[in-house]
Amino acid sequence: MVASTGFMAGPGFFSSTLAAKLDKIDCSQVLAAVLKADRALLGHIKMGPVAHNLEFNWIEDDLNAVTFQACSSVSGSVAVSGFTGSASLGNVCRDGCLIAVQDSTESGVNDYVLRVTSATGASTLITASYGSTTYTTVSTTCTWIVISQPYEDILDASSDISKVRTKKRNFTQIFERAIEITQTRKGMDAEAVVNELQLQIKRRTLEIKRELNISVLNGISYGATGDIEARTMMGLLNYIRDSNLDMTREDTLVTDNNGAALTIAQVNTLLYNIWDAGGLDETADPIILVGAALQRTIAGWEKDIRRVEQGERQVGYYRDVFLSDMGIELPIVLDRWCPADKLAVIDRSRVALRALVGDAWHLEKMAKTGRSEKWQLSGQYGLEVRNADACHGLIRDAT
Repeated sequence: MVASTGFMAGPGFFSSTLAAKLDKIDCSQVLAAVLKADRALLGHIKMGPVAHNLEFNWIEDDLNAVTFQACSSVSGSVAVSGFTGSASLGNVCRDGCLIAVQDSTESGVNDYVLRVTSATGASTLITASYGSTTYTTVSTTCTWIVISQPYEDILDASSDISKVRTKKRNFTQIFERAIEITQTRKGMDAEAVVNELQLQIKRRTLEIKRELNISVLNGISYGATGDIEARTMMGLLNYIRDSNLDMTREDTLVTDNNGAALTIAQVNTLLYNIWDAGGLDETADPIILVGAALQRTIAGWEKDIRRVEQGERQVGYYRDVFLSDMGIELPIVLDRWCPADKLAVIDRSRVALRALVGDAWHLEKMAKTGRSEKWQLSGQYGLEVRNADACHGLIRDAT
C-alpha cells in the first residue's frame, strides 16, 4: 500500500489540486493509511480520542481486592500482612464472609473454609471453621481468597468501599519535517516522478512513521529534563518500568534475565505474573513484542521435536503465535526498533495513540522565499498506556 503514492490519492487525501488551492491540508488520513499498513508495532496500536493539553490525562479505576496475604498459626485467628486495599480490611472481609487458603504448599490447608466473625483493624481476622472443614494451622504466609460476603436482610446497608481513582499522564510530542522545492525543480519533468511535492510528502511521512515507531517504543518523558518546549512522550518500554512518570523505575512486572538465554518458562512466568496482577482479563488483547535477535531465539524453541514430511522443500520455520501454558494465545510481533535484549507483553486493548486537538498530521505552506516554495509536515501525538503496572510486562537483558 505504501510502495507507491497511490495511497495518497483517495478522497480527503493529498492531491495536486488541493496543494494549489490550500495553504493547510489535513494529512491525518495519509498517516493513518501508513500506520494501518504497518506490520510491526504501530499497526497494532489504535488511534484514541484527541488530547486537549500538552500533558494529557486519563482516569484508571480498579476493583477491590479479593485476595490477601496471611498466616494462621493460632486457632481462630488469621494474621493478615500487606493488605493494600483502599477500603479497610473489615469492609472487604466483613462479618460473615467466607475465606479460604488459595496457594499454600502446606498439606491439607487448601481444603478448609473459615468464616469471619469479626475483623480487628487491618491486620487480624477472628474466624471459625465453617461447614464440615476442620481447622489446620497455616504457619507460612500465603495467599487467601474471599469466597463470598453473604449479607443478611435485617442488617443496614454496608459501608461504601469504592476505590480512589488514579490519574495517569503522558505528554504529546511534535513530529516535523520540512519540504522545500525550487521553482525550477517544481516545473521540470523528472523521470518516473509525476509530482515532486507528492513524492517528498510520501518520503517524509514514512520518516515520521519511523520516528513515531521508535518513540512509541523507546521514548522517555520530557520530565527527565523539565523542558516543556522540548517535550517528549514516554514510550511503552519505559512506561512499563515507570508507570507514574516520576523517573524512578518501579519494575513491577519486569524480569531481569541477567544476560541469560530466553526460555519458554520465563515467558510463561511473566504471563502468570501479569495474570496474578489482574491483567490478561476477558477484555485483554495481548501480543508479544520482540526484535530480530529474540525472534530467532523463539523460532528455535523445541526445534529438536519438529518433523517434516518426506519431500518437503521448504527449509526453516517461523513461529508467530505463542501458546502459553495457561492456554492464552499471543501473536508474536517482530519490530525492527525493539531493543535486542527485550521481550514485551503488550495488551493492545489498553494502548492508544492520541493526537493533540487541531494538531493531527497536516501539511502547511510556509512563506515563500525567493524562488523556493516551502511546506511543513507536522503533527503532535502522545501515547496512552492504561494499567501499565498490571496488564503489561517486560523481560530485559535476555539473549
